[in-house]
Amino acid sequence: MAPTPASDPPPAALAAFLRGCERRGAVFAALQCGDPDRGDVALAAALRAFRAKAAALPMADWPVRFWSLLAATPQLRADGAHAHWSGSLAALAAPAPADRAALLLRLAGGLQEAEAAEALGIDGPAYRDALARACPRDAAGQPDAAGWRALAEAIQQHLRDLSPDRLATLARLREDALAGTRTVPPVAKPAALAVTAPPRRRRWHWSLLAVLLLLAAAAAGWWWWDRQGAPPPSGTAGAPAGGDGALALPPDPVIAVAELPAADAPAVRSDAAMAPHEHAAFALLADADEETLAREADFLAWYVAGAGTPQTPAVEDDDAAR
Repeated sequence: MAPTPASDPPPAALAAFLRGCERRGAVFAALQCGDPDRGDVALAAALRAFRAKAAALPMADWPVRFWSLLAATPQLRADGAHAHWSGSLAALAAPAPADRAALLLRLAGGLQEAEAAEALGIDGPAYRDALARACPRDAAGQPDAAGWRALAEAIQQHLRDLSPDRLATLARLREDALAGTRTVPPVAKPAALAVTAPPRRRRWHWSLLAVLLLLAAAAAGWWWWDRQGAPPPSGTAGAPAGGDGALALPPDPVIAVAELPAADAPAVRSDAAMAPHEHAAFALLADADEETLAREADFLAWYVAGAGTPQTPAVEDDDAAR
């Protein structure tokens, strides 16, 4: 049966099949070469090739045929110039492209072992060997089951997280393939060319040059000033100049010196003063308690004499009065 002409409307079964494969095919292609733009080019080529061959194949053979065409595209048989895998997908950078394709047909394409081996054109043992080589390894170099599960979950999350713009791009690629038109997906420019404009030339060196020139002019002025001599101060403007041009200093001022009168003799000298222990009341002054009693001697003598005893009025005896 001849392929359907490009002008004929695509069969509904073919459109439904491509719609079901485009998401997994895009993720497989992007992760296989490490570059989503390069992967879209490979996916567009595989969609066109499959559309031309699908009418001559039984529908049961469509999955293996589609994946074999996609895996055989030149863009996916070697890593691209901008290949990059990061984060939870960093383990995909280690395997060789052929071994990576064996792993991604299982984790991204969802194929069984026999279907994946047939899509790659190899037998079962060879496919299992490629799958073992692509399996994540632990620190001891042994297959890492936890790493395998983490990688599988990361790929499934990548399938679920395709943005609406990304899905619209894939739908456009599918429609172009079904219509038989050849549209090459746009390839983004490298980040260094697309994101940043050429840097502006810095002009700070002109400012530095101007500062250096100002400093040089200031140094020249100071040197000229030092050679010519500073103008004399206002107080010595009329001083005569010497023979060598230097200004003469004013005469020294006259200082008057006068003798002070002789000091008077002291009225009392310390050696003639009375010593403290020779004072008549020295013993009394030395004892604080005795001094207190001495100061209150008059009061105490008056109190002892009975002046402090209250006077009791006399009581008349009734019997004596009678």
